[in-house]
Amino acid sequence: MSVQRDRGRWRVRWREVGRQRSRSFDRKGDADMFDREVKRRLQLGPHLARELDRSVLTLAEFVDTGFRAHAATLTKKTREHYDWALQHHLVELADESLTALDVPRLAAHQQFLLDHGRTPNTVRAVMTRLSGILQVAVEHGHVPGNAARALRKVPAPPREEVKPLAPVELEALIAHFEGRARIIVMLGGHLGLRPKEIRLMPWSNFDGLTLTVGRARTKRGAARTRVVTVPTVTARELKAWQLASGGRGDDPIVGPLGEAGLRIWAHKFLGPAARELTGRPDVTPYTLRHTHASALHYAGWTVPEAARRMGHGPALHVQTYAHVIDAVKGKRYADLDALIAEARAELKCRESAANSS
Repeated sequence: MSVQRDRGRWRVRWREVGRQRSRSFDRKGDADMFDREVKRRLQLGPHLARELDRSVLTLAEFVDTGFRAHAATLTKKTREHYDWALQHHLVELADESLTALDVPRLAAHQQFLLDHGRTPNTVRAVMTRLSGILQVAVEHGHVPGNAARALRKVPAPPREEVKPLAPVELEALIAHFEGRARIIVMLGGHLGLRPKEIRLMPWSNFDGLTLTVGRARTKRGAARTRVVTVPTVTARELKAWQLASGGRGDDPIVGPLGEAGLRIWAHKFLGPAARELTGRPDVTPYTLRHTHASALHYAGWTVPEAARRMGHGPALHVQTYAHVIDAVKGKRYADLDALIAEARAELKCRESAANSS
């Protein structure tokens, strides 16, 4: 092992695992420093050198190296979630070594976040992202275990019960709108589509009787493609809208509509209309989906049948809609068409009574 002058540069030569190795530097000081480091590593041996290296690798350094390669396999939205956690809630841990991020240190940071105004849901989300980073560090051999998994998480606040609209309230909303807005409300309220499904559902998935909701156009965790039977009145209005809009093939049923566009529409039009017609200040596109879930039980659907139509598991269905199932006992309709017809008849009676008074 030596540092030698070679064609105007300084070359370090050493032998490693039976092979001759070398590296060149412009400055002799850099070559001497590298030479000393190589000697140190050879004396320590590969295992101890690796242990010492990983003991000083910080969270920020790992995110910029090993975790960056892992992040390339994630979706854009997931990467944004990690960036959000790192930039806004994990800054205080950035310069900590990975080995220092044990359960007591993470518990202290969790309390720090709560003390500085973060909500329990935010803290839980942050710790989930940190756990994902540390798990990759475990896989890369930088830490022996994932301390975030062993951390006792902040309890999640109790979820508020979903509040579906009554069938007559949904029909009042549908009657209030025309064109694309009316179709948006029907896709959510009559078919139970998620907001993403409402935006992306193409005409090619509607055959006049059923609507096929493929995995590519629903949320990532959806278990499978599902086929939704379309009520007669809904099918008739969809066909009329197709003629009016000129939609064909892979054109979205509601036309071009991004995630932000649907959110803005709901804020400017759906919310105000719901406040005017129902007195509800909290109606969103997801309220329409919840309303359809309740309508299924009015129409006598069992939990497994309703869960399959909604595209989630029976356990989640009961957890979300147990209070709805209990509330509709004894209020049964033959099917969804009968329920819609009854709700529209009641709406006409209310309008007639209001006009005559």
